[in-house]
Amino acid sequence: MFICAAGAVTAAGTGIPALASALAQPDWQPTLGLERPDGPPLPVAVCRDFSTQGVLPPMVARRLDRPARLLAVAAREALGAVGASLPWPRDEVGVTAGTGNAGTEALVEVLKAVFLASPEEAPPMQFPSTVANAPASQLAILEKFGGPNLTFAEKQAGGLRAMVEAGRLLRRQRAAAVLACGVDEAQWLNAEAYHRLRFTRRSASGPGAILGEGAVVLLLSLSPGDAPLARLAGWGAAASPTATHLYPSSGDSLVRAIMLALEHAGATAGDIDLLLSLYSGAPRPARLEAEALAATLGRQRPAVLAITDRLGEGAFSSALRALVAVLALGGTPIAWPAPPHLAALGFPDLSRPPRTALVTALAGGGSAVAAVLTAP
Repeated sequence: MFICAAGAVTAAGTGIPALASALAQPDWQPTLGLERPDGPPLPVAVCRDFSTQGVLPPMVARRLDRPARLLAVAAREALGAVGASLPWPRDEVGVTAGTGNAGTEALVEVLKAVFLASPEEAPPMQFPSTVANAPASQLAILEKFGGPNLTFAEKQAGGLRAMVEAGRLLRRQRAAAVLACGVDEAQWLNAEAYHRLRFTRRSASGPGAILGEGAVVLLLSLSPGDAPLARLAGWGAAASPTATHLYPSSGDSLVRAIMLALEHAGATAGDIDLLLSLYSGAPRPARLEAEALAATLGRQRPAVLAITDRLGEGAFSSALRALVAVLALGGTPIAWPAPPHLAALGFPDLSRPPRTALVTALAGGGSAVAAVLTAP
């Protein structure tokens, strides 16, 4: 399976050039702060200057909620790289998406109307957006795609799961091409829940994650096209079931996912020369990642990149790690360092373009997903 094109909206800006510019600056940091009604701003990396102007017609943008707008703009960038006339029939193009909170804001607005006024006052335009699969469905309607349409609400692993599912659909010839997506919005109620669970940072220098907003689209196809960006060589998934608001107590599921991905790709630990760390700043997943890498990579020390601790955690962040791996495989200069917990174990910063990258995700609830990407 080949990754033929990509698009993104992140806290670094709209479009892959904005993301690449941020990645080239070692000291780049997002501007944090999501307003909430009854307290100081929450630690969320927001897409502050995002706009659909020049990408979506105003009347189209008006009927979409924010996650759908984010995803539509990222998708237009990816599709634009392929050309105005797609090389596949549109009814054979599918969409897979991972999201952690799409539908939250729309659902809050509907429930406020129902409980504070009456059911008759519920805004009908909001109803289509109250479910998690709305952004992927709206994208398919907008672009007239008739292939499979699937959404994964798998917490932090959702975006990477969407890419893996895209590969599975292509391998089984269920689609000619698939847009694998990740999308999350900055929504204060969702962020408040993570903050109360003490998952997010309490101070600028303390432990904890920041949450992120954005959308990522990777366009996959069985055919390489004119200039493929990378190849999805293999993947694996496993789970260690636990409470949905907790990470598992061990890294066993991540170990199994990585080993399956390597086996599926026909690769060994020695072939990996770039690891996209799942490090977000939260201590437990960092510890579980270190355990899993010790079990799967042994003494191997590939270069490591961490991006989630700057661009934010969420379902879209695992898709974003896959996108950054694709950019690195294509030679995009990246100056961000290895995360501290892996640098202390001897994992170096990225210093040259890699040939094979490992991308991982571990979710609250115990899901683990891994993917091996190679240069085309």
